[in-house]
Amino acid sequence: MRTLPDKFLGAMIAVLPLPGAPRYGGDDRRIIEQALSDLTRYAQAGVDAIVLENSHDLPYIKPPLPPRAVEVMKQVAVAVRRQFDGPIGIQVLEAANETALQIAHEADLDFLRVEGYVFAHVGGAGLIEGCAGRILRRRKELGAEHLKVFGDVKKKHCSHALTGDLDILDEVKQAEFFLVDGVIVTGARTTEPPALAELRRVQEYARVPVLIGSGITPENIKTYFPLADGFIVGSTFRQGGRFLGALEPKRLEAFMRVFRRLRAGHERGARTTGRTQE
Repeated sequence: MRTLPDKFLGAMIAVLPLPGAPRYGGDDRRIIEQALSDLTRYAQAGVDAIVLENSHDLPYIKPPLPPRAVEVMKQVAVAVRRQFDGPIGIQVLEAANETALQIAHEADLDFLRVEGYVFAHVGGAGLIEGCAGRILRRRKELGAEHLKVFGDVKKKHCSHALTGDLDILDEVKQAEFFLVDGVIVTGARTTEPPALAELRRVQEYARVPVLIGSGITPENIKTYFPLADGFIVGSTFRQGGRFLGALEPKRLEAFMRVFRRLRAGHERGARTTGRTQE
C-alpha cells in the first residue's frame, strides 16, 4: 500500500473534456497524452501524490456519466498509474463517487476525493445526496478497503441551505461517525482558500486527517501549512492561477520552493521532538 506522507502535496491533473462533454475534442489519445505531460512535470517537481479530476467536463452532470467518458477516464488513470509510483487519487464530477471508486479499484489507485459524503447539498447539477453508506459498502464488496475516502465538508461551489442548521463541525462529526478516512475543507469557490477561523476549528476537533482542497498559493501556504495534514493544489500551478489554465512550470516551481522549505522545517521539528521524547 502506498502511504501518503505527513503534510503531503497532492497535485491535481485537470483531465481534458471526456467523450460526451460539450467541449470534447474527439481525440481520446490527446486526453491521455495531456494528462501524462502534466504528470511528467509534477513528478520532476517532486510532488507527493497525484489527483485526477475531470475538471474540463463543464457543465458537470450527476451520474450516470456516459460510458465512453468513464472508459477514457479509466484509461487516463491506468496510464498515470503505469508512470507514477506514488499515491494517486481521483474525483469524478459531479458527485460520481461510485464511478470514481470503480475506476480507482480497476486502475490500482489509492484514494478518492468524495463530494456529498454525508447529508445533502445542492450543486450545480442539482441535489446531491449523502453517499457514505453506498461508497463504503461497495468498497467492501470490491475488497478495496485500502482505498482511502476523503470527504469534502461544506463543499465549494454548492448551496448548503438544506443543512443551514448545521455547522461545519457537525458535518465533520457526522463524516467521522460514518467512517471517513479524512475530511477536506475549502473556500467557497475554486482558487479561494478556507476561512482560517473555520479551518482552525476543524483542525482542533477532527480525529482524522484534515486536508485543504482549494486556494493554496506560494503567498499563503506558510499560514495554512500548520493547519492541515495535506494539500490538494491545482489552479495555482496554471497560467494566471486559473482553474483550467495550462500547467506553467515556473508557477509550479515557485510553489515547490516554498513548500519544500516549510516541510523540511516541519520534519526537523518532528525529529527534534522525537529525540526530546526519547
